[in-house]
Amino acid sequence: MSYCPQCGIEYDDEVEECVDCNGPLVEGSAEEMFDDIEDTEWVELDPLPTLGHAKAVKEELDQEDIPCYIQSFLSAGDDLARTNYGSQAIIVVPEGMYERALEIQQGITPPDDDQFLVDRDDYEE
Repeated sequence: MSYCPQCGIEYDDEVEECVDCNGPLVEGSAEEMFDDIEDTEWVELDPLPTLGHAKAVKEELDQEDIPCYIQSFLSAGDDLARTNYGSQAIIVVPEGMYERALEIQQGITPPDDDQFLVDRDDYEE
């Protein structure tokens, strides 16, 4: 796993550069960007149908000072995902901020349409 320290997006190991800023990725989890938040359980918000949706939610969470990062399902060679609209994503937040973060996410994203979301367990196989 690797992540973009500038954008806070986590990618599969196959991806070599950030699709958002084209910057180099760092080995590890994006959670490492928040070393100052100790003893915190990180939890996932509802899946989002595209990386573009996740970036919009992350921007709002950043404005509310809610620490977060994005887990992208982008894989190497995924040309549609490179437009930021073809890759499903999940936002991860500290557990104590989950309720507020979910409220923000639900306020700016369309309702889930399960037919467009991949099963995360299937993706990891």
